[in-house]
Amino acid sequence: MIKVIIPLLLIITAGAGFSQTGVSLDVEILNIERAITRQGISVSERHDALVRLAQLRQLSGDIEGAARNWLEAAASVPGSVDDEALLNCAYCLAAMGEWDRASAALQPLLLRYIRARFLFISINAISTGDLTELASLADNPEYLNLRAEILFVLWKISHTASSQRWQQRLVNEYPQTPEGLLAAGRSSAIMVRPSAFWLFAGGLDSLPLTGSVPANVPTQSLVSQKADAPVRIQTGLFSRQANAQTQVTNLIRSGFIPLIEQRNVNGNEMWAVTVSAGSDANRTLSELRAAGFEAFTVR
Repeated sequence: MIKVIIPLLLIITAGAGFSQTGVSLDVEILNIERAITRQGISVSERHDALVRLAQLRQLSGDIEGAARNWLEAAASVPGSVDDEALLNCAYCLAAMGEWDRASAALQPLLLRYIRARFLFISINAISTGDLTELASLADNPEYLNLRAEILFVLWKISHTASSQRWQQRLVNEYPQTPEGLLAAGRSSAIMVRPSAFWLFAGGLDSLPLTGSVPANVPTQSLVSQKADAPVRIQTGLFSRQANAQTQVTNLIRSGFIPLIEQRNVNGNEMWAVTVSAGSDANRTLSELRAAGFEAFTVR
């Protein structure tokens, strides 16, 4: 697991969304936890409280707690999933080094959000050591608004020669951004909001990077989904999408990160709900069954 390390000279400001009440973080977190459990709280109020709780936990450095609250917020409105909350959950999981769970959280977001694809590709680059696909994003116009972040990740996870190249691009092309200022060694001049990206970025310095990947390791195309599909665990097959979405909500509330897969079964349109098996399929199966879900592995 990666220990999250934010440079000590990096000044992180609460920014928008955090009230200046003079109340300590611990007290405010406790107050929100109590508010969430009170009788009569509406669905929207509970969702907003969970989002704020996740933000405060990020600010306090409790990344595991933030990931849990983001996941709860994602499923707090019946019949729907808050994509932004799920994406923030994925960034927190990545900051903890929980690559499998982060990738699973990103799966339903990949076709709609370039930020989700960027994180997914970054995880693949870190996991395999193959930076080819991530490097291709640095000059992709579709990712222009994320280019400083892309260059920053490339700088942090590359080896010496290419690392200096990415660092220099940051300094030259984005001199006034937090990423460019860090690359220029001017961390004392930086103020950033406590975003999920910076939690993820803060852990990159502690990655146990090794030599380059052998030539026979295949490059996986995560955006096109052409790589071999990972083992998944099916928890239900439904003839109505609404019922599949209910199952998704129940799984998220139990701490799992599910995916709806549309299938054609004997000419009928069906919706399967699956969960990534992760690195230990037997353990994931046991955890699902212990939580009351029927489950079996599929590919």
